[in-house]
Amino acid sequence: MDTPLNGVIFVCGSMIFSTLGLFLVRRHLNIEWLKRQHEVASFFFLMIGTLYAVLIAFGIFVVWSQFQDAGTNLEREANEVGDLSRMSMVMPEPLRTNIRNALLEYLNSVVQDEFPAMAEGRDSSRTWLAMQRLWDVYNTVEPNNPRMQTYFAESITQLNELSNSRRIRLFANRGTVPNTLWYLLLVGGVMLIVFTWFFGHESVWSQAAMTAALAGVLAFSLFLIDSFDSPYSGVVQVTPQPFQLELVHITERGAT
Repeated sequence: MDTPLNGVIFVCGSMIFSTLGLFLVRRHLNIEWLKRQHEVASFFFLMIGTLYAVLIAFGIFVVWSQFQDAGTNLEREANEVGDLSRMSMVMPEPLRTNIRNALLEYLNSVVQDEFPAMAEGRDSSRTWLAMQRLWDVYNTVEPNNPRMQTYFAESITQLNELSNSRRIRLFANRGTVPNTLWYLLLVGGVMLIVFTWFFGHESVWSQAAMTAALAGVLAFSLFLIDSFDSPYSGVVQVTPQPFQLELVHITERGAT
């Protein structure tokens, strides 16, 4: 369900399935018999519905928190690139230009190559090489005065943080909802819909409308969890805008 169209199909299909199932049950079972099941069916429906609501709320909370953390980590990674760029301004030539070029290559590789790769569940070999090149540039530095030593030590700290932020970004792309929880959510949703078929409302059309509404809400909740579970792919995504903004800043800083 990685597109809005797939989400609409899933939600509408669930509503149609729930309505057809209700009409099929009404066709083969007597309404008086169904009414006699109200007491038992409502008890189990309430229990399962309460447990399912807790699971849905837990799933939405977890994936939404993960989505927010992914956005925060992305901004932190872009800020670390900006800090390295600003500290490089006190470095002598040609080191300053080498750092600037390595940072630009890193940003371009992330925006142009790694984000599309993450949308497919992969990382980018180009970005791995860009990160290694950045480390290689700093490995050539030999600070020869206290001021350079201070800036170099802080730059290495920021470079370590940048490497860590990128790894966290790649890990976050794997999603957090395990398959077992997905099975439970899907089976629980189907069970709730099936229970509604065994209530005997006098108006089958009124009951069909209520059943379809319930199915639609449950299906949309599952679609919401799926959308937020992978922060860099699907309908809702963390965008590379912080990197694009920092790319502009570093380009302008080098032109001055």
